[in-house]
Amino acid sequence: MYETYRLGILIDHLKTEDLIRQIDEYIEETPIDQIPHVFYVLSLASNRRIMIELLTDLARGVDEELPASIVAGLLYKDRERYTVEELYRKIGMLASLLSNEDDIIASSFRELKASYDELQAAYGRRFKRKKARERMLARSEKVLEDTLAEYADFAEEMERREWWLN
Repeated sequence: MYETYRLGILIDHLKTEDLIRQIDEYIEETPIDQIPHVFYVLSLASNRRIMIELLTDLARGVDEELPASIVAGLLYKDRERYTVEELYRKIGMLASLLSNEDDIIASSFRELKASYDELQAAYGRRFKRKKARERMLARSEKVLEDTLAEYADFAEEMERREWWLN
């Protein structure tokens, strides 16, 4: 799940401070002999850059599809925090961070972002037919929400603590 945090932090959805707080809580609640050494290193990360470097090293070679799906589920769960434009920017960034461009989630998000960008170009802010623009943007928002909803169950993975040891 290190890759999940790495992706979430890189798209600016998850915060380094939250990960450090969760690791610190885990360290406090767990007997010393059961705490992976790497948790102490992560807990002492002093800034976002160092945390991302550590998470990148830990996640090397991990399949990205499950972590990306979890991040997409978290975006769905927290969608009220963002504007539609911000959500499209985040899924575009998420797709660009995935190394395998043929993964279902990467190609789906790239296509969705490209479609939104085309929509913005065609029905940009200066489009004279305001109602038509609003209908198209509402349709686009619904497609985004439906797509992210497909990943909602994956967000529950973050709620569980068993992943710490995987």
